[in-house]
Amino acid sequence: MEVFTKYFRRLLLTNAPHIWGNGRGVETSGNYPILVSEVQKITQDRYQAAKIVESVAFGEGEIFKDFDLSAFMDHFRMSPTAKILLASAFKKAPKPDLRTKGITKF
Repeated sequence: MEVFTKYFRRLLLTNAPHIWGNGRGVETSGNYPILVSEVQKITQDRYQAAKIVESVAFGEGEIFKDFDLSAFMDHFRMSPTAKILLASAFKKAPKPDLRTKGITKF
């Protein structure tokens, strides 16, 4: 799982301005479609949400410190099922602040 966490963190870092910015005037990186496909796998792969949480929990930097779960879900227009799966995974996060985000989003 270590490879995925580094890979997903890199995807988040390179696409952060597009995800959490206002979206205007921000060009997406060439790997944005890969990020979208990884997020969409939440409903197909039962471990995907947990892998995403692990990537966020152990990431370094401002994006990971103040991870905005609501904006993340809204940006990717997640289905209710995907939102529940991701929020449930965040409820089991190793960091208390991420668990709180999962609980409040549920």
